Order: sequence, then structure tokens, then C-alpha cells
Amino acid sequence: MTSLPALARLLVLAACLGGVLTPWAARADDDQGRLEMSVTARSLGYRDLREPVSFTPSAAFLPQHGGWTRSWSEQRAYAGVLVRLIDERRVVVAAGGHLGTAVGVFAAKNVGQGFSELWETRPALLWGPCVRVVVRQEPGQGVFARLDYAFFSAAAPEAREEVASPSGTGTPPAARDAFFSWTSHEASAVLGYDWGRFNAAAGLSLIAFALDKRLTHHVDPTGSGGNALAAILALNAFPSHYVYAPQYLVAPLVTIAFRPTRQLALEGTIRPTDQPDVSLRLVVGF
Repeated sequence: MTSLPALARLLVLAACLGGVLTPWAARADDDQGRLEMSVTARSLGYRDLREPVSFTPSAAFLPQHGGWTRSWSEQRAYAGVLVRLIDERRVVVAAGGHLGTAVGVFAAKNVGQGFSELWETRPALLWGPCVRVVVRQEPGQGVFARLDYAFFSAAAPEAREEVASPSGTGTPPAARDAFFSWTSHEASAVLGYDWGRFNAAAGLSLIAFALDKRLTHHVDPTGSGGNALAAILALNAFPSHYVYAPQYLVAPLVTIAFRPTRQLALEGTIRPTDQPDVSLRLVVGF
């Protein structure tokens, strides 16, 4: 799990961004306008990740052990902009993007070997485009359907690494460095009802997430020989490369929003998976 201080920093950033946007809403008129700005704080993660790509230069010299389980947790805080390209009574089409920061934690365990390792990344720049289509009965009331697509991309080196082994063997954290990059294609389709100040919707989401991990080693070969020496020299010469992805891409989605004015809304969303994906979003219209 991501450390509480990291999550606290992201929530504080989202709150500060919200404090910048909210006064603009008080000066807006009754027309919601074509521009929508938002700030989002989000916590998500994936358990039991697949490993479709696994390359380590030491595999030719040392036995490799199966039985690994891997997980990823992430905290995001970002600002977004949507511009309504089509704004009709029944149909809205908007496009924009988002920019912010993310912190991730990757953990791997091998119960049979009694071995575990964990990395936390430095804060990463998070960015990407997004598109939204809304088909509605009436503006601000009645039945509506909403389609969303967003792309997220981030990359960062490790901030810390922890390794636990009952025998005390294995590569020490000081002898290797990890770099993580990840992307996420996220699409959702929901059907909901708008009561004016409140609206609620439910549907399905599809998230194609991919995590890339690269390890570079600088192990001291002093005192090693045979296959162990060959493995160390191979590791020092070439980076290890791994790619991880979730077992399942589709999950249910529930969202609830409170709109005290036409220009201001607070929206909460949850994907109830084995590691729930929860977000809180403050929206201001111009």
C-alpha cells in the first residue's frame, strides 16, 4: 500500500487546486458555459498482476523461481480541462486533457521462497487527453447516458526499496535501481438520472493498464565465481525488463454527484474491485 504521507500530499495538492478554482464559480453567471475545469484525487490499484514480459540477464546462469504474486497501488492528484465542442439540448461532446502527479507502489512476494520486495516511486508527472459524450433527456434533469475515455501516462524512478528474505540473500537495494513507467487507457459507459442538484449513474468501465519496470544493477562481483560471477556480470551489463498487466480489464462503475449551483459540482466515483478504485472530483463550469 502507498504510504499515508504520500497520499496526504496528493490530497493536499488537490485541495489547494480546488481552492483556486472555486472562487471562479462564484463569479459565473447562470449559463454553465463551454469550459469545464476540475481537480481530482484518486486512489487505485491492482492485485495479482500478470507478467507478460519478463527478461533478466541472469536467467541463463541461475535458476528462476515461480510462485510470485505482484500488486500495484497508486495515488493520483490532477487538474483537468474539458471544452464542449458540441453543446446541444440533448447531446454534449467534449474533449480536453489532464495534468498532475502520481505516486505508485509495486510489491512482489514469493511465499514458497519467503521472499518479498517493494518499491515506492518518486512523484511522477501524470498527463493525458480525454473525451466525453453525453446523451440526455434535458439539460440538468432526467435520464442520461455518458461515455468517457481518458488516457494516463506517467514515469518515475524509485524513491525507496525494501527487500525481505529469510536467508538474507538476494540483491541488496543499494546494488540496483528501478525505473517505472505506466500507461492506462480508461473507458466507461454509464446510465443515470439527474434530479437537478443530485445525479447518480452506474455502468461498466474498461481499463487497459500496463506497468513497465526496468532494473539496472551495479553489484560488486568480488568473491564470486562460476555461475554466480557470470550472473553478476550479466546483470551489471544489461538491464532487466518486466511488464505487468491486470488479470481483468472490466469492472462495474458507480458515480454520484452533488451540484449546489449550475457551475459547481462534487462527484464521487468507485470501481468496486478487489482493490477499490475511488476518486473525488471537484468540477467548475465557465
